[in-house]
Amino acid sequence: MKKAVIVVGKHYVGKSKTINIHLKPKLGIERHQHKFTRNGKAGFILSQSFEEADRDVDSVMEKYSGYDLLVLSTRPADETGSCLSELRIKLNSAGYRVGEVVVEHNDDYAAKADEILQHLDQ
Repeated sequence: MKKAVIVVGKHYVGKSKTINIHLKPKLGIERHQHKFTRNGKAGFILSQSFEEADRDVDSVMEKYSGYDLLVLSTRPADETGSCLSELRIKLNSAGYRVGEVVVEHNDDYAAKADEILQHLDQ
């Protein structure tokens, strides 16, 4: 089964920190790497939010939907310009089971990284 985790949080809340500093080492990859393998499945991480990177959901899905595991980042649905709802719909349509991890200021970012791993391993 394909799995995706959306890391959700406001601007400058620590989404990238959670992914780059805490999650990636737990996956055995360096901070600037994007590809990983977990339990024999190929995965890809985009730590910069869709909104910050001005990414198009359709083009991201076209480019990365071949991966079994995805970790993506976006702003909350109640924030203007958020891609969360569209991303969730497109991931479901592409056959992904979607989990979300909400990151807030001063969270335990290492614990949030563990939560992401739990979604990937379910």
